[in-house]
Amino acid sequence: MSRASFRTASFAALAMLTAFAAPAHAASNPPLQPIDVFALETGNDPQISPDGTRVAYVRLKADIVTDSYQPTLWLIDADGRNHVPLTKTEEAASDPRWSPDGKRLAFVATRSGARQIVVHWMDSGVETTIGGFPGAPMGLEWSPDGKTLAYAMHVPAAPKSYGAPITPPPGATWKPGPIVVDKAMYRQDGAGIIPPGQMHIFTVPASGGTPRQITTDESGAFPLIGSPYAWAADGKALIVALNRNDESAILKGKMFDTGLYLLPVDGGAMKTLIDRDGPEASPQVSPDGRYIAYIGADEAGRWHTTTRLMVLDRNSGERRVLTAALDRDVMAPRWAADGRGIYAYYADRGENRLALFDLKGGRREIAEGLGMAHIAYTAEPAFSVSRTGRVAMQWAAPDSSGNIALAGPGIGKARSITGLNEALFAGRALGRVEEINYRSSKGDLPVQGWLIYPPNFDPAKKYPLIMEIHGGPNAAYGPRFDIEKQLMAAAGYVVFYPNVRGSTSYGETYANLIENAFPGDEFDDLMSGIDAVASRGFIDTSRLYVTGGSGGGTLTAWMIARSERFRAAAVLYPVIDWQSQALTSDILPLVFKGFFFGTPWSQPDDYHRRSLLASVDKVKTPTMVMTGEADYRTPISESEQYFAALKYHGVESVFVRVPLENHGIRMFPSHFAQKVAGVIGWFETHK
Repeated sequence: MSRASFRTASFAALAMLTAFAAPAHAASNPPLQPIDVFALETGNDPQISPDGTRVAYVRLKADIVTDSYQPTLWLIDADGRNHVPLTKTEEAASDPRWSPDGKRLAFVATRSGARQIVVHWMDSGVETTIGGFPGAPMGLEWSPDGKTLAYAMHVPAAPKSYGAPITPPPGATWKPGPIVVDKAMYRQDGAGIIPPGQMHIFTVPASGGTPRQITTDESGAFPLIGSPYAWAADGKALIVALNRNDESAILKGKMFDTGLYLLPVDGGAMKTLIDRDGPEASPQVSPDGRYIAYIGADEAGRWHTTTRLMVLDRNSGERRVLTAALDRDVMAPRWAADGRGIYAYYADRGENRLALFDLKGGRREIAEGLGMAHIAYTAEPAFSVSRTGRVAMQWAAPDSSGNIALAGPGIGKARSITGLNEALFAGRALGRVEEINYRSSKGDLPVQGWLIYPPNFDPAKKYPLIMEIHGGPNAAYGPRFDIEKQLMAAAGYVVFYPNVRGSTSYGETYANLIENAFPGDEFDDLMSGIDAVASRGFIDTSRLYVTGGSGGGTLTAWMIARSERFRAAAVLYPVIDWQSQALTSDILPLVFKGFFFGTPWSQPDDYHRRSLLASVDKVKTPTMVMTGEADYRTPISESEQYFAALKYHGVESVFVRVPLENHGIRMFPSHFAQKVAGVIGWFETHK
């Protein structure tokens, strides 16, 4: 579960359906198969050179032998030529960053068995390695003069223990000792138990030398959303976003309450720039040093508060909201080289858009089609901007995914400069993606969604339907290639995935329709969508299936407790009981003051009403439950409860536990492939 902020249909009302261009694949091509997960490649973290002529990016590929994702660093010219690797697979390179003059490229890689910073001279290929770190450096940022690098790193602390230590005798092999936990939020999904210590910011000379720690244990914690720091224009300080609340305040609602602070790199005292009730993150300093652009929101005590693009005038202290007229969440600001505008992206009706915002609140659209690889979520696509105004970005389309695209001067409309998955897609028949708009039976609410048709679709035939529900619940899908949904379509299903009430990219009011009411009226939005699709005439209404993960898993369980129309369901990593989820997950404060506005002991009736255990006795639908055993966002105990309750009530059900996997079941390629194959297989057994 995440929070996207710093936080039966009337067929006559069915809106016009808009079709996206169908991919030109030969009808004889086979459809996608789960094993194709291993063939997909991903371009991540594109970094364009200052002069806009080259892009460095991290290329990720699944290794079918080791069952792992392997990153390498690649370079490519702006015209798509000279596409070459810069590192080896075993180096696991990350964080490429160009020096201000474009003559050097810094990145992090494994050298001599440890994570190190590498500075690569572009003209000669000579490299300088900076190592000896007690942890893994990340988040590289060059100083304006190119002499220094800032980075973040976890600094370990001695683990706590009680009682006299008991040591094993020579030659003995004992099991791991106990772990002492003294913080409520001691686990993090994807990372496991957080080791003792804290994240800190350091600087180090780019030519090598002794690192200097800039933050202290008292400075505060990095923001949970957005980037944490940037250099001041004079290179004498860092502008840092920090949460300085103690654990008690964080647990009671200050989870996203960050401020902006100036930290001198020479060791001087930290200065407060903004410290108010609400989040600030992703600081970016204008070229002349006068303004700080950042993303933030005024805490309004709502379920969802729109994230705005803001500017702080360091001369006057004035704080301006540049996107007050844009009712969309704006993210990832980047200054234009002339200081007259700020690049940032936002999601609008499921589409990611990149815009240049001026300091008076105007905006000019630069590109659309930004997207994370192989997934329909709007998510957080990465981009970077050159001095020339050219932009490199992660890019996705219904029939293209995982690529790096450019837009801007000399380029025009965004176009891909890589073809990472062209060979795979050329040999596979993909499902056509089509937009659908309809009205919900609840309040006549307009709802947007998408269909994916099976390859070689014949409208004269009848097809089974899978409805796939997104998580969040404040999140959004869009018309991008999604390997999970394409695999379902490849298996012969029409796939329907809507953005129902609570979704982002439709404004704050739409997102807040589920405030204090999730799960709830989404049922009507979803069932109205099924009726709208069925009215097209090609759906076998005796073969309807429903699935979703995280918040979508919760809604799947909500649907089958209220309708027997579905032949089978797959409930993936859901929240089932809000009290147990909050007290065993890594997002306790978000549940207590976000999804709810109180605790289970102060609002027991509300927690019970919204628990899926309260309605599990109504379920008749054959149900698969699936969760990763290392999921700390919606812990596997949630699924254990639900499966036990289903069995108690005699519901045909199976429970799939996935070892080592965290939230989403994407850590290992084989698990991800088997997740999709398992859901399809379960539906196939219930024809």
